[in-house]
Amino acid sequence: MDIARSLQLTPSMHDEATRRYEALARHVDRPGSPLEGDVDEVYPSGSFAIHAAIRSKIKRDQHDVDAVIELVIPSETDPDLVLDRLYGAIVNTDDELYRGLTVERNSRCVTVHYSDGVTVDLMPVVRLPATPERVSKLFHHKPESGEAYTKEINPDGFARHFNQTVEISLEFARRFEARRLLVDGQLFASNPVLVEKAATQPMPEHMPLERKSPRVVALQLLKCFRDKRYRKHGDHAGQRKPPSVVMAALALDAPQVGASLTDELLSVATTMRDVIIEADRHGRLLDVRNPAYLPDQFTDRWPEDREAQRLWAADLRHLVDELKDLRREGFDPMRVKRVFDDLFGATIADHVLKEHAKAQNNAVLGGASQMTPSGQLQSPATSPRHPAISGVMNAGGLGLGVGLITPVRANTSMGGEIPDG
Repeated sequence: MDIARSLQLTPSMHDEATRRYEALARHVDRPGSPLEGDVDEVYPSGSFAIHAAIRSKIKRDQHDVDAVIELVIPSETDPDLVLDRLYGAIVNTDDELYRGLTVERNSRCVTVHYSDGVTVDLMPVVRLPATPERVSKLFHHKPESGEAYTKEINPDGFARHFNQTVEISLEFARRFEARRLLVDGQLFASNPVLVEKAATQPMPEHMPLERKSPRVVALQLLKCFRDKRYRKHGDHAGQRKPPSVVMAALALDAPQVGASLTDELLSVATTMRDVIIEADRHGRLLDVRNPAYLPDQFTDRWPEDREAQRLWAADLRHLVDELKDLRREGFDPMRVKRVFDDLFGATIADHVLKEHAKAQNNAVLGGASQMTPSGQLQSPATSPRHPAISGVMNAGGLGLGVGLITPVRANTSMGGEIPDG
């Protein structure tokens, strides 16, 4: 839980990401831009659209924002020209803000790098007529090899499908809120509103951790683990990492479990590992499709070969084994630090152990001085008066067999209905 909290974007970080996203959308369609009059719509995609964005580094406000730019141009336009026009729409300007930024033209998008480490990826597409749910054509071009083609995709359809499929657990929300109160020392705070429908806005609203699906939070933890393995100085430096959208799609197939975050993470990681192993056993590459539009293949660039998928499967096996060992052995701070250093990074490991110590100290001050062998709080005769904390302690803090419910939710990732015309 403490790792998950450390990965969340703060409301101010989310607001700044929204401002940059909206400013870039206006900038590329400004008077005199190479794309003036050709921008039909801009909408968020990727992790922001499914509330799974994470901070890349705990000490810096680093995270990625993905946006789709629907252009009104012929679908047969040369991909090289499309990407060059989008690149030029950002850099060919008198606006010092954009002239001072690093802008990178990639094979499918243009990336804007901000000084605080935040990046915004802008992917140009053309909407295809007579197709469902915003099916579009993306443009791929690699100047170094001359490789060029187009591909049908539906990122908005996937975001809708994901958000409508993942289930909210009220008990999971209460346990997260209880943990936050313990760490922050707010043992007797008033009950929060844990689940509510988002309002319609250009970017999905900032969603507090307590309101997220356990499946989304497990996915965030898994992304943190992946990023650590594939970062610049990680075990797999220089290799293409498993795409977040592939991980999100596979996460939907994992069996539902109770309110334990560890069980959720194990369920998702085990499912991914087993799917990869099964594909490799039959001598084929992993093939993951967009459940909202099957022609959209998520694994068209990763895995490049069977060795790449075996590498990630081995990582997942390592994650599962280590977590199971930790849970079986009980809470040992030094053992936890060594394992979390390996799985999630030293900075996060140090941070969460400090959070754990704060929670224990605050629990003692609040009257919950008994601990289980695994380091979880137990309720003494006089339990704290906050209902959420009392409920967690009375349950022993782990493995509650609580059913999941699906709340009333919007039909789009933006929290409301957007005309599909």
